[in-house]
Amino acid sequence: MRLVFTNAAEEAFDAYRERFVARAVDHARRERTEVSRLALEEVLDYKYGEPDAGGDGLVARWHAADVASLLLDWIPRAGGKPPAFEEVSTALRTWWALLSEEGWLDPRSDAPDALAAAIEEFADGHRYAMEHPAEHRIAAFMQRTMAEFGVDVSDPEQVAEFEARVDSGEIPMDLDLLADIAAGDVAPPPSLLAGPGRYGYTWRAPRLPEGEELAAAIERAPAIADERAAAPEERKDPEELWLEAYDGVPERLAARLGLEDEACYEAFGAEPDTLLEFVVTALFMERLALPASLITEITAAMGDLFEEDRPLTESESRRFGEAVAFLLDELERLGAVERETSGEDARRAGEPVIRLTALGEWAGFEELSVAGYAIRTFDELMGENAEVLVERAATGEPFTDADLDSWIAERDTAQAMRELIEVARRTDDCTHRAAVRAATAEHALVARPFYEGLRDHPDFGGQARSWLHNAGFAKDDEVTHEDLAWTMIDGIAAMARLDLMTDEQIADLPMRKSADGMPFLDIAVALDHPETGYLLGWIGENHPDAKIRKQARTTLFRHSSRTRENG
Repeated sequence: MRLVFTNAAEEAFDAYRERFVARAVDHARRERTEVSRLALEEVLDYKYGEPDAGGDGLVARWHAADVASLLLDWIPRAGGKPPAFEEVSTALRTWWALLSEEGWLDPRSDAPDALAAAIEEFADGHRYAMEHPAEHRIAAFMQRTMAEFGVDVSDPEQVAEFEARVDSGEIPMDLDLLADIAAGDVAPPPSLLAGPGRYGYTWRAPRLPEGEELAAAIERAPAIADERAAAPEERKDPEELWLEAYDGVPERLAARLGLEDEACYEAFGAEPDTLLEFVVTALFMERLALPASLITEITAAMGDLFEEDRPLTESESRRFGEAVAFLLDELERLGAVERETSGEDARRAGEPVIRLTALGEWAGFEELSVAGYAIRTFDELMGENAEVLVERAATGEPFTDADLDSWIAERDTAQAMRELIEVARRTDDCTHRAAVRAATAEHALVARPFYEGLRDHPDFGGQARSWLHNAGFAKDDEVTHEDLAWTMIDGIAAMARLDLMTDEQIADLPMRKSADGMPFLDIAVALDHPETGYLLGWIGENHPDAKIRKQARTTLFRHSSRTRENG
């Protein structure tokens, strides 16, 4: 069973949630416990998370902080008629028990006793939030505001001092906004307990320079070199000097544009410091080098100026282009970006492309971390389990395969092969199996004994034999046509799900007959491959031959009817 959904689309997780709930209900029945399906769905939806709130997509990894976020933010924020506390408590315990029974509970999780204690610790807070939603919303908003002012919300003295500054008018408070938040008419900013969400984990895992490496990168920046030359007697700390220069960029942008904060917001849907954050975020999110024109479009889309997604007009493009060009020049002087004026990427774009340097990755990481995103560093990614790397590589996003290669290189290769093959054996996701087949093929001699040990496995044996045959380690009479056909269908399904099939490859599928004379559609149905329904539907929509599309849809109807009849 797949257990990592950090990069999964919502539709993909929806299908798994149904399976997880069914397994959990069955477990509870065996334990003579009654568990609410609605509560289980709420628990799983939290752990799947939203892009910027809730869980991290790791449904088998749980910490006390997850329990706090679920009970004190996720469920109260959802509104409606959520499950009762006792139902959520039972659902959590049932899910953790199922994970433990199946051997799925991530060893990085908190101890079971600590998780159970967290439920009791946050019970009263959850009940109060549900019984007094207006007060809870205001409290969450005020805690976020205090944190933004540098107040430790766990320190009563600091909280009291903050409240006194609010009462005196030193810190202004928009009472109309507070009233709207209390009434639920305006969504407050994310609370401190909202959870990280999945978004940050889907981005690049930056290699962060430290110590002498960071200092050397800073000193190479043209802006820092100029600053040193202008005041050679001052020997400020490199990081302090760089941050001062970086923090001055928004002010220089405002001067360049001749706009103060409010006027800048009206023109761009963002203030100068936010525009800088947008540019850095755009470069951080996209792993490939980007042309300035695309960075301009992304920056414009991030702001509040446009309600609908549409191309920029000529005047808008010119206005945003001027601002983005200035910011990129400033970032280049700070050594945070580099331009490529020639080469394949620039030729493809038809203009120079820009990418973050190591110093830019460091700045982007700091910027986005302050904004509340949880981002795995490269070192943290290298310490992750195999399924996290496989799920990441299975997206097909640029450089994720390189991350997996680095993960393998960071550890004993034999141990890495064992862990990867175990993911393929356990998962029910064809894209994950394809990623493992590709990774282990690059280390075939080391992977071979682990596949050999699974030749006769009741569920995975056919895949093991196919891999050994394709790698040249098994003779033709040691593998069946069914083994090879199953793996072929699995690979095609993975390519289809990742949208990697070209029109030529689709047309070349053996729809009318295969090597052994059996049409592709009939093979898929005869093997009852788990991706049969998806593939039939996909071929019914995408094959260039209208007759084959119709045949695939007809076969899908019959297959679906037979599947329903057989339960």
